[in-house]
Amino acid sequence: MTPETAQDAVVRRTLRVEVPIEKAFKVFTERMGRWWPATHHVGGTPFKDIFVEPRVGGRWYEINVKGSECIWGSVLAWEPPKRVVLSWHVQPDWSVNGDMARASEVALEFLAEGPESTRVEFEHRRLDKHGEGWTKMREQVGAPGGWPAILALYVEAAQRKES
Repeated sequence: MTPETAQDAVVRRTLRVEVPIEKAFKVFTERMGRWWPATHHVGGTPFKDIFVEPRVGGRWYEINVKGSECIWGSVLAWEPPKRVVLSWHVQPDWSVNGDMARASEVALEFLAEGPESTRVEFEHRRLDKHGEGWTKMREQVGAPGGWPAILALYVEAAQRKES
């Protein structure tokens, strides 16, 4: 991979969440099904919930309304409340491929900026590992309806009183 490819194969965002770092981490990793947009599921059936198993090697998956599981990826790093890295097995055609050689990474670093404020550094990186079609995927996940919209929903959920 050339340095230009590595630089191009990432979508980055910086978020500010007006909650303690522990809550920011917990809402992202334990309550994803509550804020993830219902339109963004894998397969033809809407999801009922989304889970991140809290350990390295754990699964990142959805359970659809019919009770079937679909694995989105796995936990590559688990360092609460500061860092989580997930493999992303969803391919450019929105199918799932469990081959780690074809998985990108979704990485979040949570940084306390005060007792009630957290900065979240988000990266969806190594998109080029998906092979053919990865540039289209980068455009889609980086577009306004992709990660920017999903992460805005996360911030909104984290800042809700009942979260």
